Amino acid sequence: MDVPTDKKMEPPGNDEEEKTEMTEIFRQEFSVRLNRALEHAGHPGRGGQTWLAQAMGVSQTNSRKWLKGVALPEIQKIVALAKLLGVRLEWLISGSGDMVREEIAHWVPVIALGSIPAWLDQALRQNVRILTTIPFPESLGPGSFAFPMQGSSMEPDFMDGEFVVVDPGAKWEHRSFVLSSGEPGTETVRRVVMDGGRPVLMVSNMSYPRIDTERSRILGTVSGKIRTFERSGK
Repeated sequence: MDVPTDKKMEPPGNDEEEKTEMTEIFRQEFSVRLNRALEHAGHPGRGGQTWLAQAMGVSQTNSRKWLKGVALPEIQKIVALAKLLGVRLEWLISGSGDMVREEIAHWVPVIALGSIPAWLDQALRQNVRILTTIPFPESLGPGSFAFPMQGSSMEPDFMDGEFVVVDPGAKWEHRSFVLSSGEPGTETVRRVVMDGGRPVLMVSNMSYPRIDTERSRILGTVSGKIRTFERSGK
């Protein structure tokens, strides 16, 4: 009997063994890229595992397995990981192309948290000390600025020390992150949720009361955050 030439004769079970080996290789290569993306996002090392679990809403066991190449996330979670860590989805899945897209940077002034009220007053803005400027990949409206986040009330969405970028003129929507305040000196980030047509300001950290009753004013929309800048001494 003639053997068709377009088929390879393989020992029984060989295809399954090859699939298993390829899956193992893919898991290991994915874990290398995931660790690199986590470092790019400003969360390297063992602390990154905890941060990743909190940010993705999974157990630390799951995040550790992803980072060690023991298990792969579901495709929906891989899409969410790429967005969370600021890397290209194609690169995270396959390693092809650049890790991040080349984008034109817009330089944003960084001010102290206590300087926000003066910055928002155009008559006083020129007197505000600009600490530094940082690059941001998206276009922003006039008067946009950044400030260093303080405290843990918005973790894991905003970590202490991260730079929060605010556009005072941008329109906020349901579930947007916004800059809010009550009395001067209470400015911070909150998530706004519409409840019966009324905006309610919420915190992210489950160890805090979920609704912020101290703040009621919305001063601007959060356009993003910069994780890659490290404070001195770290």
